[in-house]
Amino acid sequence: MLEQLDHIIASLARFTPEVWLMAAFVALISWDLVTTEVNEEGRGGFFHFLTCLVFIILGLFVYHQWQTQSPGPLFNQMLVLDGKALFFKALITFSALIAVLHSWVMKRRWSGEFFSILVGMVFGLFLLSMATNLLMVYVSLEVVSISSYILTAFRGDRKSSEGGMKYVLFGSVASGLMLYGMSLLYGLTTTLDFTNPAFGRILVNVDPLVSASALILAMSGLLFKISAVPFQIWNPDVYEAADTPVVSFFSVAPKAVAFLVLMRLFSVLPLNFQPVLAVISLVTITIGNFSALWQTDAKRLMAYSSIAQSGFVLVGLVAFSSLGNQTAIFYLATYLFGTMASFLLIDALSPSLSKNSVSISSFNGIGRQQPLAAVLLTIAFLSLVGLPLTVGFSAKLLVFSSLWEAYQQSSQNLFLILFVFGLLNTAVSLAFYLKIPFALFFRKTAEETPVVTLSWGVTVLSLVLTLPIILLFLKTDWLINWISGL
Repeated sequence: MLEQLDHIIASLARFTPEVWLMAAFVALISWDLVTTEVNEEGRGGFFHFLTCLVFIILGLFVYHQWQTQSPGPLFNQMLVLDGKALFFKALITFSALIAVLHSWVMKRRWSGEFFSILVGMVFGLFLLSMATNLLMVYVSLEVVSISSYILTAFRGDRKSSEGGMKYVLFGSVASGLMLYGMSLLYGLTTTLDFTNPAFGRILVNVDPLVSASALILAMSGLLFKISAVPFQIWNPDVYEAADTPVVSFFSVAPKAVAFLVLMRLFSVLPLNFQPVLAVISLVTITIGNFSALWQTDAKRLMAYSSIAQSGFVLVGLVAFSSLGNQTAIFYLATYLFGTMASFLLIDALSPSLSKNSVSISSFNGIGRQQPLAAVLLTIAFLSLVGLPLTVGFSAKLLVFSSLWEAYQQSSQNLFLILFVFGLLNTAVSLAFYLKIPFALFFRKTAEETPVVTLSWGVTVLSLVLTLPIILLFLKTDWLINWISGL
């Protein structure tokens, strides 16, 4: 008992970023309660500043952990602190900071509860990035999910409330399936620690149909978070209903951490699960891309785009190899820049007063008013397509290279089918990603369209997000060497 208590106390010393987030969560709520007399505009700007400061300090804590902490388990194997967890913590912190800056430069006005819930969601994501126990995965994923439901409906109008309710309903079903699958896995393996060698060893000796069914059910919550088929139905409605800075954060941070948990899980699974994952990947890419072709709303287009992008990340995981995991992490890290830049510039260039629904036709001719922003948005979209001179090309090249290597080692025809159709889907995506750039530069502006003006904050933040897209294409080895050392 004393030994366990000593381990918990020692774990707390390596838990400083999470302790800081809990303190910030309480402080933001308390500050909101004691500053009710300040005008709404002042409160909004101050809370943006305060939350940015919270995430900057959080980044310093993560950096300090990176420099000083050695890998190892925390809290009796419930969590693990390793290089991958720290990398994804840095990714979460950066994306949260960008989301708050996006909201600030676009002059959104939120109460203090909004920022405290965002901090709480980041806390859940930090726990999920370290989770190696099925129970901890479930609890931390629920923290993230409940925060997501609230942030989706936070604006309080009919559209956001409807989107939040749909999110809750679909999320509850996925959560129930996940809990049932985890109970099956516990019954089969007698352990909740999926990094335990016995976990994978026992699953190898179980009937493949039984093990595959239990695993798919247990992964339901994670597949729901990454919007993989058949758990992608919620995605377009939530992306359209939630405020754009919120959607920007949803599209990167929860998805990235869910992929990390999947990587940890797949590292101990038998190889007979590869075909199941290959099918999920292929169907996700195809449905996402072909559904996006018919969209006339920019946010719904980005929603289906995110579904397809999840399928491309799954291509890297199909390999069940160290190289596949590294390419998937590289894809997620570079996907952050293209996606968050796209959402920021869509939000900034849209002349519509209502940011709930952003028609693609509303961008007609705006590129002539704001050529720099329009060019930056085009670069971000080209990166999401995966064309050369953008880091998106490097990311897709690496994930398909890992898949080709897996095909050569296993000679499974399904991998070859995924390889060919994945590349063809990349060509299909060009048709919908260029819809908005075409409207910006080649359509005529309607007479009633208001003039779009951008603040210096929007321009600076857009450049910060867009320049790495070109730089990381030219210096891909900077990031890939870092990831290979995790």
